[in-house]
Amino acid sequence: MSEDGVNLSKIRGDWKFHMDYLQNAFEQTLKREASSWAVLGGDAVIATNVQAQQDLWAELKASANDAGTINTTDGKTEEFIVTCRASKSLCDAYEDGDSSAEVEEFAETCRQTRALCDDLAMMKEQRPDGF
Repeated sequence: MSEDGVNLSKIRGDWKFHMDYLQNAFEQTLKREASSWAVLGGDAVIATNVQAQQDLWAELKASANDAGTINTTDGKTEEFIVTCRASKSLCDAYEDGDSSAEVEEFAETCRQTRALCDDLAMMKEQRPDGF
């Protein structure tokens, strides 16, 4: 269906378009994650992780260039990705202990955030000069 290894840095305009799309996806998913967690609460470790994701995302947005593109060269991107991925074992354990619809919704937003991290890592690697 599609070729492996599409290098978006070869298509400068598309890289910015995809990065804007990805940033919006993170923004919306992190809002849902925080909102969902606010309904649940209870686990201090998960609460700390959710807050760390929110704080790091705010730092990334604050360091965005004039075009609104987050900085992927200062190490914060890696820290953000690591923090998001650390939620896997936390959310899995939480979901194993409670299979309610609210917990499932929260766990799904965590999965979506982690999945977006794969795209962010790719976009970071393929960032063209000048962005």
